[in-house]
Amino acid sequence: MEILNWLGFAMLPIGIIISILLILLGTIKEVKFINPRVPLGRLLFFFGSGFSFVLGVISLKYGHSALYANTFSEGLIYNILGYSFSIYGFTFFFMTGMRRASDIGIPFWVYPVFIIFILLSRFINEEVSEFLFLGMYIFLLQPGRNNN
Repeated sequence: MEILNWLGFAMLPIGIIISILLILLGTIKEVKFINPRVPLGRLLFFFGSGFSFVLGVISLKYGHSALYANTFSEGLIYNILGYSFSIYGFTFFFMTGMRRASDIGIPFWVYPVFIIFILLSRFINEEVSEFLFLGMYIFLLQPGRNNN
C-alpha cells in the first residue's frame, strides 16, 4: 500500500519524464502523432494547451486521491487513472508547443528549454516569470508558415 501512496505522490514528475521519453521516441522513430516536427496552427495550439491544462488538473485530483486510498484496488485504480491523464496531458502540452514552434520556424527543442527557463525564473521573481509565460504564448500565437 505504501508503494501505491508513493506512486500517487510522485505522479507529476514521473508523468513528465515518461512524456519526454515518448516525445524523444517519436522524434527518433518518426511517429506521426508524437513527432514535434509536424506543424500546428494557432487555433489548435490554443485549444490544445487548454485541453492539456485540464488533463493536468484531473491528474492532480487522481494523484491526491491515490494518497488517501483505503484499499489496494482503490489505490491502483486512482494511480492508473492519474498516470493516464498525466502522461497524456503533459505529452499533449509539450507537443502542442513544440509543433507550434516548428510551424513558426524556430527549432522545436527551444520550447521545452524556454519552459524550463521560465520555471527556474520563478524562484527569482514571480512577476517576471508570469510575464515570460505570457510573452511566450503571445509569441506562439503569431502567424506561422500556413497563416492559420
